[in-house]
Amino acid sequence: MGMKKVKWTMRQAILGLVIGCTLFAIVTQTVVFEVVSRQQIRRESLLNNDETLQRIETELNSYIHGIIVKMQTIYNEKEMVYDMRSQGNKSRKNIRDHYWDAWHIAQKRFESSDQLLAIYVYGNNDNLISSWRKQPYNYPYDLYDTENYVNVAHLKSYLKSDDNAVMLTGYHNEAADQDVLRFVLKLHNYDAERERFGYYICDFSALNVEEIMSKYISSRDVYVWLQPQGDSAIAQVGNTTKEESKIFSELSKNIATSSEEFPEFNDEYGAFYLNSRPAEKYNLHIVMLTPQSLMMHTQSALARTLVVIALFIILVTLLLGILISGYIYRPMAQLNRTIKKIKNGDTELRAKTDGWSEELKVLGDEFNEMLDQIQHMVKEEYEAKVLMERTQYKVLQAQVNPHFLYNTLDTMSGIAASQDCTLVSGLCQSLSAIFRYSLNISDTQSTLQQEMAHVRNYLYVMDVRNGNAIKYTYRIDSDTLDDHIPRITLQPIVENALQHGLRNTRRKDKELIISASHQDDRLVITIEDNGAGMDVEAMNEQLKKADIGRIELGKSIGAMNVNARVKNVYGESYGIHYESGQDDVGTKAIIILPVVKDDEKEKSQTADSSAQTLGEVYNGDKIQSLVG
Repeated sequence: MGMKKVKWTMRQAILGLVIGCTLFAIVTQTVVFEVVSRQQIRRESLLNNDETLQRIETELNSYIHGIIVKMQTIYNEKEMVYDMRSQGNKSRKNIRDHYWDAWHIAQKRFESSDQLLAIYVYGNNDNLISSWRKQPYNYPYDLYDTENYVNVAHLKSYLKSDDNAVMLTGYHNEAADQDVLRFVLKLHNYDAERERFGYYICDFSALNVEEIMSKYISSRDVYVWLQPQGDSAIAQVGNTTKEESKIFSELSKNIATSSEEFPEFNDEYGAFYLNSRPAEKYNLHIVMLTPQSLMMHTQSALARTLVVIALFIILVTLLLGILISGYIYRPMAQLNRTIKKIKNGDTELRAKTDGWSEELKVLGDEFNEMLDQIQHMVKEEYEAKVLMERTQYKVLQAQVNPHFLYNTLDTMSGIAASQDCTLVSGLCQSLSAIFRYSLNISDTQSTLQQEMAHVRNYLYVMDVRNGNAIKYTYRIDSDTLDDHIPRITLQPIVENALQHGLRNTRRKDKELIISASHQDDRLVITIEDNGAGMDVEAMNEQLKKADIGRIELGKSIGAMNVNARVKNVYGESYGIHYESGQDDVGTKAIIILPVVKDDEKEKSQTADSSAQTLGEVYNGDKIQSLVG
């Protein structure tokens, strides 16, 4: 006896494939990333940051040069410059007469976009010649006569040196809560001795410098600041984390305390890359801190490496998937094709139950058994549905209001006692026709001609009962007389118009109009009265629901009965709906039916028979008949 072959389950096969491919992808990606990507990312990140700092430096040099050119126009203030050069001569004009010159310089030489905050002009003895401040309450009149911190120490150190280049420094104005960028220009004679006769100070908002730096920063997580050597930072851009603030404090302190050369820094500080660049023309240094995590997301090297790895994994997975899935999914594909054929109509076909998977074998057997059961149930359901529809239609058709019969018999009794037999005879004939037509349920269909004959008999009886108080108008197109409609469709609607519309009004010109015509390949019949109106919205809502259950239980008759029978025979697009006139006067019932004709009958015969039965007079293709 041989050993029974063990078959894999679908779950085991899928899990094995997914786990194997996932482990292979994770191991491969981890090894390649650790070996190749880290150094490449670091190298390209630092290189890109250096290029960014170079672009920032270029635009800063252009900005600083423009400011210096505007400051040098102070030499065009000839009277003030002349008096500053002649401060030692007592016969010259008093130097205090130039109090407003700083204001004139601010207005003539600078623009609002320069964001100038203050101007100070001093002589050689640090005596103030002229000053101007945009916000006098936040900036001192004299830098040497204030208790607030305005970074005078670096200014004095620069004035004592032999350096004639423009000095850039700055400080944070606590009163205005604003970073200030300061330019200091030594004023001297343009001769061989270059004797100094004063100095010129302009304080600007650091916002322009910060905008220049922000233009080249791709993320607010990158932190960049501008700092002169031996001085504090004068402009900063970016958001700082707790770790980044600690690094900034350490580095800015090292730059502020260095006196001879700019300190050298490492390329990495914790989880940050560091790039720094000293400006070639001015005593400024640009320093950038970049989170390594940000560079990991933005560098093209990482993207290229990951794409190569992803393609490699895809190719390997695809190859293994093609080889393995061809074996695993062969029985499933066969079962899938069988199901599609059964769905497309081959209901006698059954699934094969052979294959490597035990689950597929059980699934095929159960599927075949289910098909057999469904086929048997469909057959039984179809037979039950046919029987139900026949029974349902007959029940709906049989729901005729018995009150009409009882009331008519009472009327006949009263008339027989008070009038001669001629009227009773006519009344009996009409009733006989009504009974024969109503109780004949062998044929569920009738013609519009027969329906109108039934309605005329009914209206004759009602006229005898009510005393000929209503005018009846018929507007029936001749080509509609042989149209087939469900039996007893019009009489219940006419009865509603009489009982609920015309009976409840006191007007003397009561009228009932019955019309029939073909519109858009449909038979449209309207029954309109000029009596009391009704709530057509509520009635139409009930007609739309067509609750057959309520009708079968005898809770709704008349229009509901007719509407339910029409929808049951022709579909939901046909039926009855009501309209009401202005001020809720008058009601119009509109019956929409398909055009169904009997091809064996001739239209000429139908028209002649209709004229004889209804006693109507043709007027073109319309029938007008007035009774009463």
